[in-house]
Amino acid sequence: MQPDCLSAEGERRCRQLLARTTARFRARPAAAAVLVPLCLVRGVPSLLYTLRSSRLTGRHQGDVSFPGGKCDPADQDVVHTALRETQEELGLAVSEEQVWGILQPVHDTRKATVVPVLASVGPLDLQSLKPNPEELLAPGAYQPRLISPELHPS
Repeated sequence: MQPDCLSAEGERRCRQLLARTTARFRARPAAAAVLVPLCLVRGVPSLLYTLRSSRLTGRHQGDVSFPGGKCDPADQDVVHTALRETQEELGLAVSEEQVWGILQPVHDTRKATVVPVLASVGPLDLQSLKPNPEELLAPGAYQPRLISPELHPS
């Protein structure tokens, strides 16, 4: 049985709650977008996040982050930015149909607007991910991490 938070009813409620924010911020210009990937790992609801390589140039070296990055002029909107960046960084293809909505934008340390895009990526096997060594720590030295009650008991 799928946990309530990732059930069809949970998805419907979440999409409904985010509908206004999604409509308001989807086509607005932003500096960057990130994907907030909801997933199931061994049946437990989890969030996937990454650790940026210390070899990166710029201010995000060694940061813990959701997959994402700068908006490119070729991106249709912030959703496409988040999906493209997730594919580039993790080799994880997420379709637009998996997107539940857009959360309130946040601002980084330089006051640039970052738009979080919420999506369910379903059951996830960490071994299936292909982290980009240019952006994330090299495979073997690091694997993308999950936030999950089962994996991190209180």
